[in-house]
Amino acid sequence: MIALTFEDWSEIYYALESKSLALRQGKYGSEDEPGQDAEWLAHIDAIRAKIGPDGSLAAHEGITPTK
Repeated sequence: MIALTFEDWSEIYYALESKSLALRQGKYGSEDEPGQDAEWLAHIDAIRAKIGPDGSLAAHEGITPTK
């Protein structure tokens, strides 16, 4: 099992935020499948909600200290 630090979770959260923003602005995604971007947004939003703001929910237990 990989131990992720609070900073790791925070980085994951903001990577998802960046992807979500790009999708909402139409700068990323496929136009080949109608509705695909909406499905991706819903999936990304669900993951972000589970991780919590700045990764706080995912990192509340077992945080590995950074140097």
